[in-house]
Amino acid sequence: MNLNQLYYFKKLAELEHYTQASKELFITQPSLSGAIASLEDELGIALFQRHGRNIKLSKYGKEFYRYVCSSLAELEKGIEKAKVRAGLYGGVVDLGCIPTLAGDFLPKAINGYLRSIDDKTRFNIFHGMTLEIIEGLESEKYDVGLCSYVENKPDLQFHPIMAQELILLVNTKHPLAEKSSIRLEELSGYKLITYRRSLPIGKTIGYYLKQNRLKALYAYDDEISIGGVIATTDNAAITARTPFLHQFQDLKMIKLDIPPDARLIYLVIKTGSYQTLHVKSFINYVLENECHLPE
Repeated sequence: MNLNQLYYFKKLAELEHYTQASKELFITQPSLSGAIASLEDELGIALFQRHGRNIKLSKYGKEFYRYVCSSLAELEKGIEKAKVRAGLYGGVVDLGCIPTLAGDFLPKAINGYLRSIDDKTRFNIFHGMTLEIIEGLESEKYDVGLCSYVENKPDLQFHPIMAQELILLVNTKHPLAEKSSIRLEELSGYKLITYRRSLPIGKTIGYYLKQNRLKALYAYDDEISIGGVIATTDNAAITARTPFLHQFQDLKMIKLDIPPDARLIYLVIKTGSYQTLHVKSFINYVLENECHLPE
């Protein structure tokens, strides 16, 4: 039995799929299968059982998994302490982030951390929608997530860090383009688009539309898609004010009577998940220095 086998076993137990696990481990599937088979032979028990096209831990595998996770976490703590004593700081932070933060908030936060805390830390940035990020946090693919709030996730901690203003977006030829602000109730009779209702931001906007007896076509995932539609049609959109909209010409952003904290962005971590010293340090830095919430 060796450390590689234990890391392979832990990854396979989390992903429950040989092909996906081998890709993330950067080894071939036969190598992974051989390592797990050798581990099972040495232990004298079956660690996994087939479940359709996937696999799941056996009852013996579940018990072994708990000990493996505990042992590897202790080992990583020891490695971290040894590096600190040797003056070798740095490390890696795996961070899942919604795309709308990639152009402003995230670069500022990372650069601020590198300048003031630790310039040796390396950041792996993974862009995705909120639900993808939540899934990545739950599977421990990511150390930290920056995304919307999702209900019924007791294993995750959500810390609000900033708000994104919700606005009305039209092109400069639209009848409403002359306005600087407008109430939602005044939008009755206009063709509206916004985000899909399956997205957290879509649910938030849907709440305010329902309160004002408005309906919209929920068909889009992001501001780039929405901005492109608004630039070429006579529709109006309710969207978040993000840097993505700056690439479009002839668009007008109009203030709405929606509370400034209606759309919050959160720093999210998994409760009980092992965090290296540099991950903890980055989390603390963001919460102490990069929170910008409405008064």
